[in-house]
Amino acid sequence: MGARGPKPLPSNVRAFTGASHRPLRAADLADGVHPEVGLPPMPQHMAPEARKEWKRITPLLLELNLLTRIDRSALELYCRAYGRLQQVERALAAEQTRLLDDGQDVTRALWQPTPTGFARESILSRLAGDLSTQVDRYLASFGMSPSSRSRVTASRNDGQYRLPGLDDGSPAGFEAI
Repeated sequence: MGARGPKPLPSNVRAFTGASHRPLRAADLADGVHPEVGLPPMPQHMAPEARKEWKRITPLLLELNLLTRIDRSALELYCRAYGRLQQVERALAAEQTRLLDDGQDVTRALWQPTPTGFARESILSRLAGDLSTQVDRYLASFGMSPSSRSRVTASRNDGQYRLPGLDDGSPAGFEAI
């Protein structure tokens, strides 16, 4: 099950607007871990459309300090979903062009008749909708949609952490570098 209610405001926004009923402590303003900003290596197995999106979006995310090396998997998922959405949209446009050339109704690319006479959504239309939902979800992860920009914070590179090699006694199981 997903989280219920609105997403929590960042501590700096709560401090500025007074949107919290409980007093803020210095620990509240830390806002979690801030890993080192950096470009993760691009996976080599991605489709050309996904690779193109990776190359387009990574410099923009780096400029805003919203991309770290540990974000590779999330960024790959976004780029793959975006690339597949582009492929599906091209296939849908090609199908509509084919139908238009054949003198048929182009909406048949979106809705197909069943043997019983009812209309059902075409597989391309369904894929486009599902991939659009996925892309929107991944956009929100990186603050790339207008409504999600207030929910992400740039990395300050001030709290770089690594897994300890030995027990260092740190309470969180991480050791500051």
